[in-house]
Amino acid sequence: MSKERGEILKLTEIIFVSTMLALIASGFLGAYQIHFEVLMPVEDFESALGIPWRTLVALYVFLVLIGTAAIASAAEILHIRELESVVKDAIVIGILVIAVGLFTIAVDLERVERGAYALLGHANPMSVMYWMIMFYVLEVVFLIFEGWFYFRADLLAQSKLKNFKGFVGKLLSLRFIGDYLLKIEIVESSKLRRLGKFLVTPNRELDLSFAKPIGFVALITAILAYSNLGALFAVTYIPLWHDATTPIYFIISAIIGGSAVLIFASVITSWVTGSSEKLSALRVLKNLLAFSLIVAILFNAWKFIVSGYPAVNEQAVSSINNLLFGSQALNYWILELLVGLLIPLILLLIAGNKIKLLFASATLTILGLFVFRINFVFSGQFMKNISGISIPTQIHPFEAMFVAGALALAIFAYYLVYKFLPMEVKHEA
Repeated sequence: MSKERGEILKLTEIIFVSTMLALIASGFLGAYQIHFEVLMPVEDFESALGIPWRTLVALYVFLVLIGTAAIASAAEILHIRELESVVKDAIVIGILVIAVGLFTIAVDLERVERGAYALLGHANPMSVMYWMIMFYVLEVVFLIFEGWFYFRADLLAQSKLKNFKGFVGKLLSLRFIGDYLLKIEIVESSKLRRLGKFLVTPNRELDLSFAKPIGFVALITAILAYSNLGALFAVTYIPLWHDATTPIYFIISAIIGGSAVLIFASVITSWVTGSSEKLSALRVLKNLLAFSLIVAILFNAWKFIVSGYPAVNEQAVSSINNLLFGSQALNYWILELLVGLLIPLILLLIAGNKIKLLFASATLTILGLFVFRINFVFSGQFMKNISGISIPTQIHPFEAMFVAGALALAIFAYYLVYKFLPMEVKHEA
């Protein structure tokens, strides 16, 4: 790395860290204001009776439907060698976006401590939301175990360093427990000694033999979580959401989000580290993204035809007309359809091996996917009118502050993981 490039990266890192911390702070301020109304009332914008689901719900759906975790597990199970280089990134991103997504919905719902009351013997098994949350929590648990086995050998290698990264490697690999079990003389159990040897000895083949079945369970759980989230909307009485294809469409959009985010992350990290290792995954990710975009366009068209067919459901037709020709029309035609679906697909078809075009396609896809979540949540409630309260379609500044802060939190957490974990160590097939 040249001295000039090193100075540019250092300056870029300082600007990046400062920006992320400022956005995270503003996000917490926005959340605090939404709940305690210190500066001004925000009831009509966040939790009025007529507006049960708003921007924070759209953000939650956007985050937890970034399906990098499913792509990581599928890559391991199907032995897709081209994706080996991004499995670590996919697992880490999956854990982070779900964690921030659950934090987002907690801010929106308030009184999340009541969830513990529900889990401790008062759960409602008939609640779709209950199962949706349970599946996402289980997915995070399985991903942590899958990721631990996938990272373990590299963490043990990192634990030999005499700096903070070495401490992190020793801590996360649990090598300190292995060292302790092998040192104490009072341990006579052969099982504990074998455990101690396992924790201090890298064995990539054995680790993968554990990671793959866990990855299979994580993949099934991810599909259940994505589809169950779609079912949460589909089982409501709201016409635009009440559609049996919504769970399937959510799975497709999760694949779109996962593919686009992995392309975006691979290009950025390759530029920062100067390594082309992760770029080997772009061909598979490009094909996966292109195929899922085509399917999404077809689903999009048929959903409008079926739900908005004249004389079938007046409320659904009104909601779709609002989306296509009303207050959400600009969002839909320009940002969701053109920027988020059509242009990215065209770029993928003409990109070949041009990384800049792939990066542009992924970036536009992510933007369009976020706008789709906004349109989906807002337009579905267009005809909903509780207690005579109308539904404003604008996003309140404090909502926008929290959205920016939550996205910055996920990105900054990924940066920290990349800085202190062995993300760049090539995982052997």
